[in-house]
Amino acid sequence: MEELLSTATIGRTHGVEGFLKVYSLSGEYAHLKKLKSAVAVSPDGKEKLLSVSQVRSQGEMFLMQFSGYETPEKARVLSGSVLKVRREDARKLKKGEYYIADLYGLSVIYNGEKVGVVKDVSEGAQAMLLQVEREGKIYLVPNISVFVSRPDFQKGEIELLMGDLLEL
Repeated sequence: MEELLSTATIGRTHGVEGFLKVYSLSGEYAHLKKLKSAVAVSPDGKEKLLSVSQVRSQGEMFLMQFSGYETPEKARVLSGSVLKVRREDARKLKKGEYYIADLYGLSVIYNGEKVGVVKDVSEGAQAMLLQVEREGKIYLVPNISVFVSRPDFQKGEIELLMGDLLEL
Protein backbone atom coordinates (compact mmCIF):
# COMPACT_ATOMS: atom_id res chain seq x y z
CA MET A 1 0.00 0.00 0.00
CA GLU A 2 1.22 3.44 -0.85
CA GLU A 3 1.91 5.71 2.09
CA LEU A 4 1.28 8.91 0.10
CA LEU A 5 -2.01 9.25 -1.74
CA SER A 6 -2.80 11.66 -4.57
CA THR A 7 -5.54 13.87 -3.19
CA ALA A 8 -5.63 17.06 -5.27
CA THR A 9 -4.16 18.96 -8.17
CA ILE A 10 -2.62 22.40 -7.88
CA GLY A 11 -3.85 24.99 -10.34
CA ARG A 12 -2.93 28.58 -11.07
CA THR A 13 -2.01 31.29 -8.63
CA HIS A 14 -4.70 33.59 -7.22
CA GLY A 15 -4.02 37.04 -5.81
CA VAL A 16 -0.77 38.64 -4.70
CA GLU A 17 -0.02 36.50 -1.62
CA GLY A 18 0.95 33.28 -3.42
CA PHE A 19 -2.34 31.45 -2.96
CA LEU A 20 -2.94 28.61 -5.40
CA LYS A 21 -6.21 27.14 -6.61
CA VAL A 22 -6.50 23.53 -5.47
CA TYR A 23 -8.86 20.93 -6.92
CA SER A 24 -9.75 17.87 -4.84
CA LEU A 25 -9.63 14.57 -6.73
CA SER A 26 -12.44 13.18 -4.58
CA GLY A 27 -14.61 16.30 -4.80
CA GLU A 28 -14.43 16.76 -1.04
CA TYR A 29 -12.35 19.45 0.68
CA ALA A 30 -12.78 18.96 4.44
CA HIS A 31 -9.61 16.86 4.74
CA LEU A 32 -7.59 19.49 2.83
CA LYS A 33 -8.62 22.21 5.30
CA LYS A 34 -6.85 20.31 8.09
CA LEU A 35 -3.55 19.68 6.27
CA LYS A 36 -0.32 20.82 7.87
CA SER A 37 2.02 19.35 5.24
CA ALA A 38 1.91 17.60 1.88
CA VAL A 39 4.14 16.64 -1.03
CA ALA A 40 3.81 18.31 -4.43
CA VAL A 41 4.79 16.09 -7.36
CA SER A 42 5.50 18.17 -10.46
CA PRO A 43 4.67 16.93 -13.97
CA ASP A 44 8.33 15.94 -14.42
CA GLY A 45 8.16 13.77 -11.27
CA LYS A 46 10.11 16.00 -8.88
CA GLU A 47 8.83 16.02 -5.31
CA LYS A 48 8.74 18.97 -2.91
CA LEU A 49 7.76 18.73 0.74
CA LEU A 50 5.36 21.59 1.51
CA SER A 51 4.19 23.15 4.73
CA VAL A 52 0.68 24.59 4.54
CA SER A 53 0.51 28.24 5.68
CA GLN A 54 -3.12 29.10 5.01
CA VAL A 55 -6.25 27.60 3.55
CA ARG A 56 -9.33 29.52 2.47
CA SER A 57 -12.44 29.21 0.38
CA GLN A 58 -13.51 32.05 -1.84
CA GLY A 59 -16.82 31.38 -3.55
CA GLU A 60 -16.38 28.15 -5.54
CA MET A 61 -12.57 28.31 -5.25
CA PHE A 62 -10.47 26.45 -2.72
CA LEU A 63 -7.15 28.20 -2.10
CA MET A 64 -3.96 27.12 -0.36
CA GLN A 65 -0.77 28.97 0.50
CA PHE A 66 2.48 27.16 1.27
CA SER A 67 5.42 28.36 3.39
CA GLY A 68 8.20 29.76 1.23
CA TYR A 69 5.84 30.38 -1.69
CA GLU A 70 4.13 33.59 -0.53
CA THR A 71 4.35 35.46 -3.84
CA PRO A 72 2.70 34.60 -7.16
CA GLU A 73 6.13 34.26 -8.78
CA LYS A 74 7.33 31.71 -6.21
CA ALA A 75 4.00 29.84 -6.02
CA ARG A 76 3.73 29.52 -9.82
CA VAL A 77 6.39 26.75 -9.82
CA LEU A 78 3.88 24.50 -7.99
CA SER A 79 1.14 24.89 -10.63
CA GLY A 80 0.34 21.65 -12.41
CA SER A 81 1.59 19.50 -9.54
CA VAL A 82 -0.31 16.69 -7.84
CA LEU A 83 -0.71 17.13 -4.09
CA LYS A 84 0.01 13.93 -2.17
CA VAL A 85 -0.77 13.41 1.49
CA ARG A 86 -0.16 10.76 4.10
CA ARG A 87 -2.85 8.08 4.18
CA GLU A 88 -4.05 9.26 7.61
CA ASP A 89 -4.51 12.80 6.22
CA ALA A 90 -6.48 11.71 3.15
CA ARG A 91 -10.26 11.75 2.90
CA LYS A 92 -11.73 9.20 5.27
CA LEU A 93 -13.31 6.27 3.48
CA LYS A 94 -16.93 5.28 3.82
CA LYS A 95 -17.94 1.65 4.15
CA GLY A 96 -17.23 -0.23 0.92
CA GLU A 97 -14.88 2.44 -0.48
CA TYR A 98 -11.17 2.07 -1.15
CA TYR A 99 -8.33 4.20 -2.44
CA ILE A 100 -7.44 3.77 -6.12
CA ALA A 101 -3.79 3.42 -5.09
CA ASP A 102 -4.69 0.19 -3.27
CA LEU A 103 -5.58 -1.47 -6.59
CA TYR A 104 -1.97 -1.31 -7.82
CA GLY A 105 -0.25 -4.67 -7.64
CA LEU A 106 -3.39 -6.76 -7.12
CA SER A 107 -3.28 -10.17 -8.77
CA VAL A 108 -5.97 -10.66 -11.41
CA ILE A 109 -7.62 -14.07 -11.00
CA TYR A 110 -9.71 -15.91 -13.63
CA ASN A 111 -11.19 -19.37 -12.93
CA GLY A 112 -8.98 -19.68 -9.84
CA GLU A 113 -5.76 -18.93 -11.72
CA LYS A 114 -3.58 -15.83 -11.68
CA VAL A 115 -3.69 -14.32 -15.17
CA GLY A 116 -2.23 -10.86 -14.64
CA VAL A 117 -1.41 -7.96 -12.34
CA VAL A 118 -2.97 -4.50 -12.00
CA LYS A 119 -0.15 -2.14 -13.00
CA ASP A 120 -2.02 1.16 -13.14
CA VAL A 121 -5.47 2.73 -13.11
CA SER A 122 -6.68 5.38 -15.53
CA GLU A 123 -9.83 7.38 -15.97
CA GLY A 124 -12.27 6.06 -18.55
CA ALA A 125 -15.44 7.59 -19.97
CA GLN A 126 -17.78 5.55 -17.76
CA ALA A 127 -15.50 3.89 -15.23
CA MET A 128 -11.94 3.62 -14.01
CA LEU A 129 -9.88 1.34 -16.22
CA LEU A 130 -7.56 -1.22 -14.65
CA GLN A 131 -4.36 -1.54 -16.67
CA VAL A 132 -3.66 -5.24 -16.36
CA GLU A 133 -0.31 -6.65 -17.42
CA ARG A 134 -0.38 -10.18 -18.83
CA GLU A 135 2.57 -11.78 -20.61
CA GLY A 136 4.17 -8.40 -21.30
CA LYS A 137 1.02 -6.84 -22.77
CA ILE A 138 -1.25 -4.25 -21.15
CA TYR A 139 -5.02 -4.77 -21.28
CA LEU A 140 -7.65 -2.27 -20.17
CA VAL A 141 -10.39 -3.72 -17.97
CA PRO A 142 -13.30 -1.52 -16.83
CA ASN A 143 -13.59 -1.51 -13.04
CA ILE A 144 -17.30 -2.37 -13.20
CA SER A 145 -19.03 -5.30 -11.46
CA VAL A 146 -19.93 -6.85 -14.84
CA PHE A 147 -16.23 -7.34 -15.61
CA VAL A 148 -14.48 -7.69 -12.22
CA SER A 149 -15.40 -8.56 -8.65
CA ARG A 150 -14.85 -6.24 -5.71
CA PRO A 151 -11.18 -6.27 -4.80
CA ASP A 152 -10.15 -8.59 -1.98
CA PHE A 153 -7.37 -6.63 -0.30
CA GLN A 154 -6.79 -9.38 2.30
CA LYS A 155 -5.90 -11.84 -0.48
CA GLY A 156 -4.37 -9.15 -2.71
CA GLU A 157 -6.51 -10.03 -5.69
CA ILE A 158 -9.40 -9.08 -7.91
CA GLU A 159 -11.38 -11.61 -9.93
CA LEU A 160 -11.84 -11.16 -13.66
CA LEU A 161 -15.34 -12.24 -14.68
CA MET A 162 -14.90 -12.08 -18.48
CA GLY A 163 -11.77 -13.81 -19.78
CA ASP A 164 -12.23 -12.32 -23.26
CA LEU A 165 -10.95 -8.99 -21.92
CA LEU A 166 -7.48 -10.52 -21.56
CA GLU A 167 -7.78 -12.72 -24.66
CA LEU A 168 -8.04 -15.87 -22.53
